[in-house]
Amino acid sequence: MPMPAEPVSAAERAPRRARYVIPRDTPRRGEFLAAIGVALVVLHVIFAQLTLVLALVFLGVTRVSRWRPAWLAAPAAAGLVWTLAIGPAAAAAGFTAGPARVASYLDGIFGHSARLLHLGVAYTGMGHWLPRQLPIALMAGAAEAALAAWLDWLHTDEWDVRPPRPGLIVAIRRAVVVRSVRSGGVVIRNGACLGVDELSGARAALSWPEMAGGVLVAGAPRSGTTTSSFQLVQAAVRLRKPVIVVSLGSGTELAASLSAVCAAAGAPFCEFSAAGPASYEPFRYGSPARRASLVTAMLNWSGTVDHYRRSFGAYLTDVFEIIEAAPADPRIPVLDDVAHLLDPLALEARLEQVPAHHPRRPQITERARAGVSQAQADPAFLMTAATQLGQLRASPLGRWLRPAGAARTHIDIGRVVRERAVVLFSLGSPGHASAAARLAWLAGQDILAADEDLCEIGIDGDGLAWFDHCEGLPQPMLRDLITRGAEAGLPVLLTTTSARAGAGVADQVNALLIHRMPDADSAERFAGQTGERLIPEPGAGPPPAGPAGGTSRAARPGTPPISAPSAAPATPALPAGGTGRYIATATRARAASPAPSSFARQPRVPAARLQQLGRGEFALVVRRPAERLVAAARTVPASVPGPAPADAGGAPPATAAPAGLPAEGTS
Repeated sequence: MPMPAEPVSAAERAPRRARYVIPRDTPRRGEFLAAIGVALVVLHVIFAQLTLVLALVFLGVTRVSRWRPAWLAAPAAAGLVWTLAIGPAAAAAGFTAGPARVASYLDGIFGHSARLLHLGVAYTGMGHWLPRQLPIALMAGAAEAALAAWLDWLHTDEWDVRPPRPGLIVAIRRAVVVRSVRSGGVVIRNGACLGVDELSGARAALSWPEMAGGVLVAGAPRSGTTTSSFQLVQAAVRLRKPVIVVSLGSGTELAASLSAVCAAAGAPFCEFSAAGPASYEPFRYGSPARRASLVTAMLNWSGTVDHYRRSFGAYLTDVFEIIEAAPADPRIPVLDDVAHLLDPLALEARLEQVPAHHPRRPQITERARAGVSQAQADPAFLMTAATQLGQLRASPLGRWLRPAGAARTHIDIGRVVRERAVVLFSLGSPGHASAAARLAWLAGQDILAADEDLCEIGIDGDGLAWFDHCEGLPQPMLRDLITRGAEAGLPVLLTTTSARAGAGVADQVNALLIHRMPDADSAERFAGQTGERLIPEPGAGPPPAGPAGGTSRAARPGTPPISAPSAAPATPALPAGGTGRYIATATRARAASPAPSSFARQPRVPAARLQQLGRGEFALVVRRPAERLVAAARTVPASVPGPAPADAGGAPPATAAPAGLPAEGTS
């Protein structure tokens, strides 16, 4: 059995401290650096005038815009192309023409000291020879600006480094991804595209191996949970994977969208709902034990002792063995026949109909009579089951648990898998939440049983099971779905607008999409799932006395702070997996304030950030096969040729969305 997934946390490392090319304790360090600076300016003024100007401009742009230094490759590439276009010899001649004149003038100072009073003469004609330096100056200036940016980063503590600002390349990449997904590009090489990573402009996507361990999409109502989930479903349908959707939400938009996607992909589609006309009866075929387990799964055994459930399971297995040996009229629903045989007298009467030549008649008879004796001695467990089955069959959903008629569609999960079809269980029947939850659990058990049958013949689960509005299902049921789905290789997708329901299974799924959290407590719980990082503890005093690398413990609730690392740090370290984008930001006052002596752990995505997420924005956490974190992503709904699914919560959209797009993700 797979172990529950752990929050993202790779091997920790202490935040990087500032390092200096020339150590700060070097004697007369300030004077030495000043001399180097003056020498560099003088050399540039004599030999590389335009390089100095361009380097200062590039460095200023880098600091003001907070672009990554990688943008300097653009002017360097322009200079290289220009040099190759005019010829390296011509570019070198143009670059050295001016400096040669200046050097020649300065060389004559030794013989004519009066030239010191007229240094401007050395730069006569600058308007003609200075522009000729531009091709090589572009490359040299970009290289010097990059070196200066690297030194600035090296001399800054990690918690003081300001995060880079997305630049033109990121904006172009983001626009390309958005356009691609909106035009229907939801399918990628090995998974599905959810939207765009706002920081890098790349796709925010999930691969099928990452989904195999279970996916949870959680957030507040109207935060975009249903739209994000529908992206994964749409990708699966377009790849002609079998898809089973169990929705406990109200509304018909989801059915219309699924039908449109299936029509475009050429996939068969069927819907089971209280309105009919499709029927569903998974306990008509299969072994007696399997059929008995499906019926037992629909019953609520809370408040009853365990031996009642075990006794009912054994009795029901005997019932199905008798039904198999002496079947009733095939037009009679199986649940009605089972409810009838829960009467011990009716069971004894049916037992007499078992043919005498049946090979297992003696064993069936012996077991059935033992069960009848137990039921007559303690009929409470049969009465509880009979009452619940009667209530279920009387509900609008339960009346369609019957065999297929001449003009009706019948749903068979095994056939759905074989035909690569799509089936929707619309169970959001008002006033019948109990029946909807029982049928959702029945469908889930049937899906997993069909997938386990494939595993027995050496075929991995290939499909997707989506449980929308799963907050209506018990927590043990959701955990069982995730665990058994992972064992069978079947991706199970859970969508909820209940932070409490989501938090109960968040540590068990392999992939987690966190949309806006409604309150501070839920945001704090889900922020812990994003992993931890170390930041300087506010108001930290001088390091405590003790051996180098020692730790002083204390910090945010449940996690100790870590003392500042020494030359040979022995501190636990920050997660190395995921993204390194969210480095701690602070005021750049390196000289004014002393370095912190201890560090505290904080979530990589703060709880406050989760509360401020807009519609369609989310954070993505993946645990296996490789840990990764996308801290700021946005859903880009793929075009659907028809109405879009309503957002979680069922509320109508505040503003109209483009045709076929979920309104929740258009912000």
